[in-house]
Amino acid sequence: MILASIALSAVMEHTTSSIRHSAGPLLERNLPMLRHLGELGGSLQRYQQALEQLSAAPASHRHFLAQLPQLRAGLERDFLALRLGMGEQPALAAINASYWRLLAQGPALVTKLEQAGLNASSAELAAITAAFRIEAAQLRQRVAVLHESVQGAIYAGGASAEKDAMGMTRLVHLFDILALLTSGFLLYHVRARFRVEQQLEHAAGHDPLTGLAHRRSFEACLRSLPATPHAVVLGTIDRFSRIVGGLGHGFGDRMIVGLAGRIRQVAEASGGQVFRLDGANFAILYRWARDSAEFEAAISALRDEVRVPYSHQGHEIFTTLSLGAASYPEHGPQAEALLRNADAALQQARQAGGDTLVHYSEEINAQAGARLALEARLRHAVERHELELHYQPQQSLADGNLVGFEALVRWRRDGQLVPPDQFIALAEESGLIVELGNWVLEEACRQLHAWQAMGVAPMVAVNISPRQFAAPGFLPHIEALLATSGVNPAQLELEITESVVMEDAEGAIALLRRLRELGLTLAIDDFGTGYSSLAYLSRFPIHKLKIDQSFVRNMQGVAEQAAIVQATIGLGHSLGLTVIAEGVETEAQRALLSGWQCDQIQGYHYSRPLPALAASRFLHASDQRQAA
Repeated sequence: MILASIALSAVMEHTTSSIRHSAGPLLERNLPMLRHLGELGGSLQRYQQALEQLSAAPASHRHFLAQLPQLRAGLERDFLALRLGMGEQPALAAINASYWRLLAQGPALVTKLEQAGLNASSAELAAITAAFRIEAAQLRQRVAVLHESVQGAIYAGGASAEKDAMGMTRLVHLFDILALLTSGFLLYHVRARFRVEQQLEHAAGHDPLTGLAHRRSFEACLRSLPATPHAVVLGTIDRFSRIVGGLGHGFGDRMIVGLAGRIRQVAEASGGQVFRLDGANFAILYRWARDSAEFEAAISALRDEVRVPYSHQGHEIFTTLSLGAASYPEHGPQAEALLRNADAALQQARQAGGDTLVHYSEEINAQAGARLALEARLRHAVERHELELHYQPQQSLADGNLVGFEALVRWRRDGQLVPPDQFIALAEESGLIVELGNWVLEEACRQLHAWQAMGVAPMVAVNISPRQFAAPGFLPHIEALLATSGVNPAQLELEITESVVMEDAEGAIALLRRLRELGLTLAIDDFGTGYSSLAYLSRFPIHKLKIDQSFVRNMQGVAEQAAIVQATIGLGHSLGLTVIAEGVETEAQRALLSGWQCDQIQGYHYSRPLPALAASRFLHASDQRQAA
């Protein structure tokens, strides 16, 4: 635009100079010449008119003689002005000659008129008058021609100046258009930059996937809230990692986007403000106390909305939320404390199985502190020899004999046994389960080798945790353990839970095949509690199905549970698998399972888990009964 301005200025300067160059002669020479020619023409016209009157009325020669000095003086004056204006130009030569001829004839005409007296109509006078008239007419004609020439030059100069002016006008218009386009361009880029800045500002405070405000925005919002009661609710989508493992991260992202929109809609309808923290975790800020009716209605609406199945491309996924809530000011005067306490409540909700809301209380922090202390002590349990294995016998329903044991880890702390439900889940969460599981395998192999040395060979089943099964060193550890322990691999049974093998079915199949090639016995534990595909189940290289105790416990009172147990037994047998039921506590349960052709049972009805020494005695007694 600056270059265009400079160029326009240069062109305008050039055009102005051109106009000035072409208009200069008009103003300085042609216009004055035109005026002088006009005045000379006027004088000649009056001179000619006087001659015409004299020719028409010779008797009026006295009047003519009286006018002649004035007419001659005017003619001389105008001709002199013309000569001064034009100088010695060639165009003036013809006029000059004619003018002097006309003046030269003047005295002869005057003399003749004075001599004629009353006889003014003589032939000689008429001839002189006619010659004078002709000369005057020729002079006037030459003046008229020069007048037209000068006038044409003036018109040509004016046209040239007009052309230059029009060209400059077009350039000015072009510059105006360019300035308008430049202004539009600049305005567009200013608006575009403003939009980009707005987008950057939005992106700086929002999650790129869902468009919700993110964690930093949430924390900033909490810090800026007035000192009025409000509640912070943290939520996570239950079993989301399992969904991603089964259907992929792309499906998980689409699901998060869909659920985020629904959560936002229902929360905002109740006056809440939604934030995405990370992964499948959300935060909702309500401007009410958590004990208000509005808060309870908002949470109920939120949970109902999330329970609506998510459908996409033929997949229907049922979802639930684990929720933890904390209130200002009773659960924290500052944003950090409020978030920490809400998160503690959320963890409690997840540990309770999900699909629930837990309100923060001081007990939760106390429990969390106790869990941290328990985790710290659990990390030293192996080196302090605080772990031990108990063995729960398994019975064959065909002959009632002992077929093997399941090795169950126990933790004896300060002389007291810690319940498994207090430390197994903790070990799984903290990652200690891999080290713990490796110890269980090693101890089970040591005990199995000891029994084999006694001449008995029971089957020993060991639970494999999800993290242990997925650990990179799991297979090499098994291979090394079999090589060093000297046990018969066929007597070592690995129990893998149904949900573990379904998280990555193809990878699980490959690993199970490698384990079976080692000669190990493989079982699917807790069958019926996961989401097994029958197509995959038929491909799993396993030997045994273990029916979960939750079905066995209720099969007498709930017809559907009994049907599931019978169907599982039939399915296992049709696939050539051994079927064992766990959690059998009564003779009635044993009788039902025996009638349905279940192969084996495990539970308190047959025996509780036994320490290694008691299990050895149980094994010896069973061996003696079989020998008898």
